[in-house]
Amino acid sequence: MADSHLGLMLNLDWFQPYDGVSHSTGVIYATICNLPRDIRFKRENILILGILPGPNEASLHRINHYLSPIITELESLWEGATLSCTNECPNGKDIRAALIIASCDIPAAQKLCEHISALSSCHRCEKKANERNFGGMEDMDEWFIMKDPTKHRQKALEWRRCKSNAERGRFVKENGVRWSEILRLPYFDPIRFLVVDLMHCLFLGIAKWITKRIWIDEGILTEKDLQSIQKKMNGFEIPSDLGRIPGKIHCGEGFSNFTTDQWRNFFLIYATVVLWDHLPAKDRKILTYFVRVCTILVKRIVEVGDMKEAHEELIKIIKLIEEHYGEGKITPNLHLSLHLCECSYDYGPLYSFWCFSFERMNGVLGKANLNLFLCRFFNDIYLTIIIHKSFIRIFAK
Repeated sequence: MADSHLGLMLNLDWFQPYDGVSHSTGVIYATICNLPRDIRFKRENILILGILPGPNEASLHRINHYLSPIITELESLWEGATLSCTNECPNGKDIRAALIIASCDIPAAQKLCEHISALSSCHRCEKKANERNFGGMEDMDEWFIMKDPTKHRQKALEWRRCKSNAERGRFVKENGVRWSEILRLPYFDPIRFLVVDLMHCLFLGIAKWITKRIWIDEGILTEKDLQSIQKKMNGFEIPSDLGRIPGKIHCGEGFSNFTTDQWRNFFLIYATVVLWDHLPAKDRKILTYFVRVCTILVKRIVEVGDMKEAHEELIKIIKLIEEHYGEGKITPNLHLSLHLCECSYDYGPLYSFWCFSFERMNGVLGKANLNLFLCRFFNDIYLTIIIHKSFIRIFAK
């Protein structure tokens, strides 16, 4: 059953195929969740389902045009398909497949399922933004309730029946939903299957925000402090397999051009030692809780009790930031982190569906001559790689 009933993970992202020019090319990836985690995200096992031509990101209504042929293939795979041959079944093999998870950064995730902007409301619970922030934890029991996927689907159908763009615009402002081709899949849950990606939420989102927009912008860390921090970090010796050592702490506005891996390494290895003497008591609490959260959430084996602890620590972090720096500092990422625990309950350790591997594939495609050729000469053509053939390539090995 493990190789005949397949679960698929979908990712939508954009990358820059050219150097020195602004040109955004989209790509739709898929992976087979039945494969073991150590080979699931290898380059040869990542399926490229479609290329979205640039030079700009596809607008909301055009996303459906690119999704439509892919969803048609997924509908047929849900009904069942026959592979002509595999390594172990030379006479053919019957398979079925379902899209069980979509993992992207938040803008791409909401484009896939046509939720309203993350600046307006959460796509998983009933929390709505208050002047573009998600402050207000005192009434958490009233809004920390998962949205109803049936209502979402009904509202999406109502949006599709609107007769003009103006009517659709008014409908979106009132209901926060548009139609997505992905809703053609009868089994797809546009709330539960749309997970929060740890990489974008925790490291590119919260870690960067706390450091630069709270501690630096609020004057907690001065330029002199940053120079002292850089000096301390230069004295660290860490194993080479942990990746590049974060640098440029004191350059520009601070922590200049940090990558996701660097933010992760900074908080897991350096932060407690190099920041402790420069932070007041309230921010030491934030630091302590956040480092603990990072330590738990990056684990490859995690227990339910650990996830509950991480969830409670995230609540404490948000309450501390709100108390000492105001509701305006509570960003969508801070709120969405409260859903990481329930995503883990559904799909296991967060590292099993984070987007690091898809980002690496963006780099591969960005340097590929084939991709440059497609972008230059087939700018208006949508490239679909037939999913059936991709399955044959993987299972026939």
